[in-house]
Amino acid sequence: MTAISPRYLLKRIIKNVICIITTCSGYQRVCRNKTNKKGLTILTYHSISNEIEPDETVTPEEFEKQLQYIKENYKVISLEEAVEYIQTDIEKISGSIVITFDDGYSDNYRYAYPLLNKHNFPATIFLVSDFINDKEGKYLSQSQINEMKSNNISFGSHTVSHRILTGLRNEEIIREIRGSKDILESRLGQRINSFAYPVGTMVDFNDGIIKTVRASKYVYACSNVYGINGNNTDIFALKRIGVETTDNFFIFKKKIGRSIEHLVI
Repeated sequence: MTAISPRYLLKRIIKNVICIITTCSGYQRVCRNKTNKKGLTILTYHSISNEIEPDETVTPEEFEKQLQYIKENYKVISLEEAVEYIQTDIEKISGSIVITFDDGYSDNYRYAYPLLNKHNFPATIFLVSDFINDKEGKYLSQSQINEMKSNNISFGSHTVSHRILTGLRNEEIIREIRGSKDILESRLGQRINSFAYPVGTMVDFNDGIIKTVRASKYVYACSNVYGINGNNTDIFALKRIGVETTDNFFIFKKKIGRSIEHLVI
């Protein structure tokens, strides 16, 4: 297993201390009564693996535990279905969960895919087109993508090379956004409707980039701006909640229950 960094350990300790404090103070009981299921939650995962990488990895065991909790307490719907209802009648899907993955790691196939199938959960994986079939095998292969696309997994674009769009010239932005769509549509033999901004915080995309995404004939796009989606949400800046390496089960439940603020630690 990859050596665990001091930064990871510190974040884990801080979150565990928060859990102890909230439990002892009675805040946990208060939160349980204030779980808010209004609006739509879109979760962001990256790697599902026993190899720990800072902030981006959830172990298969933790992922299975999270999926079981979601199954018992929420309805999981596809991103495509979610966007349709956001534009029409979000009350019909209020409290639902959408599962997404960024970057297209090969462990999404090895670990996440079987567990999603087990629970019959749809999910969307945002692919970086240049990463497909990489020599190291860190990212998904074409054959893995082909298998998953026939079994409840949809795919979206995460640019050509995962460069931060706000740091690029306009022609480079167009290449990253449109080029990835063209490549993925050719590889998958189907239309690519969804896009996810690399990194995706508020400083990683802007109105001009959103305009390019629209002009490139995407139908909707995901950010990683933390939050819940409602009737007024811009479907080209959908909010998501990231599931992090250092999230213990208590933190995970409170994140998707919307009864705890995002812990930026």
